[in-house]
Amino acid sequence: MDFYAFVEGPLTWVAILTFLAGMLIRGVMYYRTSKQTDKMIHKYFSWKWVFATYVKWLLPNNVTFRKQPLYCLAVYIFHFFLILLPIFAYQHIVMWEMSRFGWSWASLPAGLAKWMTLAVVLIGLFLIIRRAVHPDLKLLTKPVDYLLLLVTIMPFLTGYLAAQATLGTTGFLAENMQLFHMLSGQLMLILIPFTKLSHAMLFFFSRGATAVEFGRRGYSM
Repeated sequence: MDFYAFVEGPLTWVAILTFLAGMLIRGVMYYRTSKQTDKMIHKYFSWKWVFATYVKWLLPNNVTFRKQPLYCLAVYIFHFFLILLPIFAYQHIVMWEMSRFGWSWASLPAGLAKWMTLAVVLIGLFLIIRRAVHPDLKLLTKPVDYLLLLVTIMPFLTGYLAAQATLGTTGFLAENMQLFHMLSGQLMLILIPFTKLSHAMLFFFSRGATAVEFGRRGYSM
């Protein structure tokens, strides 16, 4: 087995299983810790409050959006495309079709996927620059925060370059861009459970807990 086949096969599954197992463990740990330290949340738990806060914060229907509409819109687009593209990109679906599972589903149109990918990269770069130049954010941002943003946008940048053959068909980068795309995607999957990127799932736990606390106190969510 050559290195490309190893990355495409076994290493891909290592990354996927690490992501799934890691997030499951983080979720269980979060729940067990909350049972010990936040007993009031479990005592007064209500799905009504939880779903209410999800609607308010997952949709552009909150105070932050009204104060910074353009920035919030960019962040909404960034996260939405970040989730949508890996699932509905045609090339990714083909890989699942060729796997032992043989799964298949409708894909995004190639042109739309291209512009969505560019949007993720450009908004990601904007978020990096914003952290570097905004006085308050600059004080709060650590080097690892910049690194995680780069890790997040690299699979999309390399995927775009590989799909569009922007660098041509010859040369080290052009010939290995597909490999770089797979490696960067696998790196992101592996890092998610162990870094701030875990907010992809833990957001729902923390936001739900906040909603229950606010709800029982009679505050607006």
